[in-house]
Amino acid sequence: MEMKKAYYITFGCKTNFYDTELIKSNLEKIGIIETNDLKNADYIIINSCAVTQKAERDSRHALNKALREKKDNAKVIFTGCVVKLKKLNLADFEGSINEVLKFFNIENPENSIIYDYKSRTRATLKVQEGCDFVCSYCAIRIARGKSRSKEIEKIFKEMEILNERGFKEVMITGIQVGDWGKEWKLNLAYLLRNLCENFPNFRFRLSSILPLHITDELIELYLKYPKNLMPHFHISLQSASNKVLKDMKRPYTIEIYKKITDKILNKIENVSIGTDIIVGFPTETDKDFLETYNFCKEFPFSYIHVFEYSPREGTPAYNLKSIVPNRIIKERVRALFELSKIKKFEYMKKFLNKKLEVLFENYKNGYWIGTSNNYLKVKVQSNENLKNEIFEVLIENIEGEHLIGKIWNFI
Repeated sequence: MEMKKAYYITFGCKTNFYDTELIKSNLEKIGIIETNDLKNADYIIINSCAVTQKAERDSRHALNKALREKKDNAKVIFTGCVVKLKKLNLADFEGSINEVLKFFNIENPENSIIYDYKSRTRATLKVQEGCDFVCSYCAIRIARGKSRSKEIEKIFKEMEILNERGFKEVMITGIQVGDWGKEWKLNLAYLLRNLCENFPNFRFRLSSILPLHITDELIELYLKYPKNLMPHFHISLQSASNKVLKDMKRPYTIEIYKKITDKILNKIENVSIGTDIIVGFPTETDKDFLETYNFCKEFPFSYIHVFEYSPREGTPAYNLKSIVPNRIIKERVRALFELSKIKKFEYMKKFLNKKLEVLFENYKNGYWIGTSNNYLKVKVQSNENLKNEIFEVLIENIEGEHLIGKIWNFI
């Protein structure tokens, strides 16, 4: 009997990619294997994103395309944040991740784990779900619900599987990863310390985190476990104007942000700090934007992700009348995007003629490409198979988005 096949489409954040892996792993256990051919799939599973209007639009387009191109009798399944916010009633089944697992008769879906990762060299491990903050522009907290943490026993069980599968790096992720453990009066530092102690051969990297969750205790861990905790933080700023931060209901001021990030820069060698900026929030004046631009220009960000404000129905900011013409928003986006390219190049230049520890992931156009401990893409030429190996690399040049180097030492 021919095995059933599933085709997967995922939009959005690293948490969504984890959720897709969760579905994929559990379906393979019951004999439904992955296919790369949508038209040959028995199930087409779309994990949607609603963080912006564009993300939601792309998710809907993928749904409509799947409905048009699927083979007869194939089932289209739509899940993710769009479904949580509004039912479209277009797919054969629409529901949450757990409801999708129930659709396939997976027992106790709320306790399900990933049994095998096949998509990446660097694995993603979700340790937390939901958010208790009330940012005025964000629909994800509505879609994902209240903050809740995964028990450390489940985290360790997935880590043991990753260890058996030979992974060497894990991205620790969640919708609000810094909230981990608060139900039990624990914190993220407690989790990371236990991961470093119990899985000493792994590199751990945090996904996006709020400045308020970066404590002195957490920073000290990076000094104690430099081989395990990667010197890379993605700390969302969104705006450097205190007025706009207040309107956004962000839980910090620019002074708090700078105080915490300065501590990181002063203590952790070669650290990479990246950020997100939202441009064109309805109350953002020219003065507000200039404050953001000038802060980003002066602060040593290694990269900046720039997003145009996207009104999301159901959020408090949705009803705000924008004072910013669309033409001005586009100009601001372009200005920050160009600044981001400059900041990234400045950061990359620091490592010319220096050595970085690189985990190699794939081979393309004569080069092995990997990710350094501080989140830079590095290319080397080698006739050896470097996949999933960590080497010290001497950096010799910069080529676009990549550092070019040569193998110096095996780690």
